[in-house]
Amino acid sequence: MILKIFIFFLFSFSSNENKWYSKFLEAMYTPSGVSFNALIDQRQFDINSKISAYVEVVDSLHLLIEIDHETIILKGDTIKTYNKKTNQLIIDKLIDADVGIFSLLSGNLRGVDIYNSTLLKNIIQINFSLPSLDYNGFIEILKSGKPKRMRLAFSSDQYIEILIKDFKEGGLSKFNGFNPNPSEIINLYE
Repeated sequence: MILKIFIFFLFSFSSNENKWYSKFLEAMYTPSGVSFNALIDQRQFDINSKISAYVEVVDSLHLLIEIDHETIILKGDTIKTYNKKTNQLIIDKLIDADVGIFSLLSGNLRGVDIYNSTLLKNIIQINFSLPSLDYNGFIEILKSGKPKRMRLAFSSDQYIEILIKDFKEGGLSKFNGFNPNPSEIINLYE
């Protein structure tokens, strides 16, 4: 509730572009969280990958990403990656100024400048830039604010694009139930 009041005051005197971004944030940050399936297309340097994932977003700093053999949990600035095949848990820290997949999936795009919104049939495309990093991208949402597609470009041939399906409020079962019993724990930030 406090978040919704904050969002209302933050965007109540702003442009139409921010109105749609506010709708997106309201859809992402519900009291019961959100879950969705995602197809993640990532191109960075020589790495090209397409993976399917299941995502649960509790809030902007707490989310779960489940892919074939891994479960990734973000709690604040701590990332825990559990490899189901090797039974290893890797613990790492999120770099504070880093903007990437976790930022897109959680909707936590700090320092974003919304420069326009475009209505494309039933989809609103919110175009943004991150001037401090020279990144740009877009978020496509329904008029309800529910996201359909996101893209963050680091350069012309390096990007992360996420297609979102089955977006729904609530039903978070995996985030709170994450409690692996790994045979090995690797702590990268000790």
